Amino acid sequence: MIIIDGITENGGKFRPSAWAEMLIEGVGLAHFGADHKIHYLPLIEPATINGNAAIIMDESLEEIRPEAFAEIMRFAAENRLQVRHEEGSISDRLAPQPARRPCGTRRRRP
Repeated sequence: MIIIDGITENGGKFRPSAWAEMLIEGVGLAHFGADHKIHYLPLIEPATINGNAAIIMDESLEEIRPEAFAEIMRFAAENRLQVRHEEGSISDRLAPQPARRPCGTRRRRP
């Protein structure tokens, strides 16, 4: 998956804060549903990472919607946003994680 952080290469916070949503909507990867809420394609989503707006997208978006993918990557390059690649997919990221007990705690025996 590709993550575009709302941080410029020189460390500045990219503005406006809603840039990720506006970009995804602008390239046609979102629509309003019958519930009057915005819905994003399953391969892309706006996110907040460390308090900054970001875009998370699957690399397969390049094959499915090449024009939209190219525009997003062009925008990131033109605005010198930090782009990184991570293993996995959005569906992996959204899958529920098993609950963990805090370190140092044990179950009580009846």
